[in-house]
Amino acid sequence: MHVHTNWHVQFLFILNRLKSKSLSVTDFVARGASLDAALQLLLVATLSGTPVTVTTLDGQSTVGELAKLDSAQVVVQTEAQDKTLPVDQLMLLRFNDAQINETPTEGKAAKKVVRLSDQSLLTFETVIFKEKQAELETVGYGATTVPVSAIRDIRWGAVDEKVQESWTDLQSRGARDDLLVFRKGDVLDYVAGSVSDLTDKGVTINVRGRELKAPVDRIFAVVFANRSANETPGVGLLRTTGGDELKAKSITLKESTLAVSLVSGINLELDLSKIREIDFGGGRIRYLADLPFDDSTSVSPNSEFPVVWFTALNFPAGSGGRRPLLIDGKQYQRGLWMHSGAVVRFRLNRQFTELRTVAGFDQTHVGKMPRFNPKVKLVFEGDSEELYAKEFSWDTPPEKINLNLSNVRELIIRVESLGVGKGILEHFALGDAQVIK
Repeated sequence: MHVHTNWHVQFLFILNRLKSKSLSVTDFVARGASLDAALQLLLVATLSGTPVTVTTLDGQSTVGELAKLDSAQVVVQTEAQDKTLPVDQLMLLRFNDAQINETPTEGKAAKKVVRLSDQSLLTFETVIFKEKQAELETVGYGATTVPVSAIRDIRWGAVDEKVQESWTDLQSRGARDDLLVFRKGDVLDYVAGSVSDLTDKGVTINVRGRELKAPVDRIFAVVFANRSANETPGVGLLRTTGGDELKAKSITLKESTLAVSLVSGINLELDLSKIREIDFGGGRIRYLADLPFDDSTSVSPNSEFPVVWFTALNFPAGSGGRRPLLIDGKQYQRGLWMHSGAVVRFRLNRQFTELRTVAGFDQTHVGKMPRFNPKVKLVFEGDSEELYAKEFSWDTPPEKINLNLSNVRELIIRVESLGVGKGILEHFALGDAQVIK
């Protein structure tokens, strides 16, 4: 009986620590557990459900472990019971443990991207054409093959505000010839012809009977002619931790992986750890952190101490991405961090109708805050009209904000310094900040 009690205690101890990922199998062996017992408990721990948050169309959220997922329904195991949610009533399914593979200097725009006929975006390391197939080495899920006819464009260069408009124009103009696009300063130029070959070294294009070759490191993008968009509705838009956006026709959960069939006809199998979220709203939801913005007019609240970072995406500035945003003790994997003095401008161009977020001080350094008593004023403006304004102290409870963005071209967010320390620890956060079309 004494042995059984010890084993039971050891079982619960190891299981809890494995599930919290605070100790490894070798740690348990070092503590006296047999290797066989540790491995069996590791198996039990890894078979536990994936933590998710599911949001319905009316904005209600369910938090629990993913038990089932397919094109018709999602089943979430909560503390009380299993909850079945029809997909046609869902807005978003977020994988709570997803780690976003982006850094402050390595944003989404810098990734190499293939865009398919269904508007899916696949980030890649290398791409090679072999006859009528494109062989991709993807960032998040290894090698895959895509029909060349399913590709609308391939981009190697980074998109920023200076070329965004001209790049969008090239993508949508419906050119009769393939376009080999180059960036010259802040201008995009192109050569029109027929792309005959693409390797990891460069692109060959036939221009009026002449073959021209360009190395990959000089090419911004290739836009292919005669590629009509596949507008077939999908079950949802799947976003990966590496920046992919996959328009899914069907999805099926297989233990720790998700089988995904795209609208464009391509089949993929993704590890759940690589999936950030599934947008069942047809791409209606965008995180503010995923939208381009301008914070160049931000001004330090104390001219003698210039602010190094006015903004950071999804984690506190200076943390290197190792810590999530922390508002009133709750962690947020997605959101916008802002220092006082920040003025952040988003060009929405009347595409969105609503903003949802949880606003409050980022309390990563809460232990130091009573000494300096930081305080700010948060202001939202739409086309120079004030939409929201409120003063927050470091210990003010967080506030859920819902703003009407109908017909707003430019959204401006200001964080104004009100503390006696003029900027010291005035670190504000918008958790799960989303705009909805």
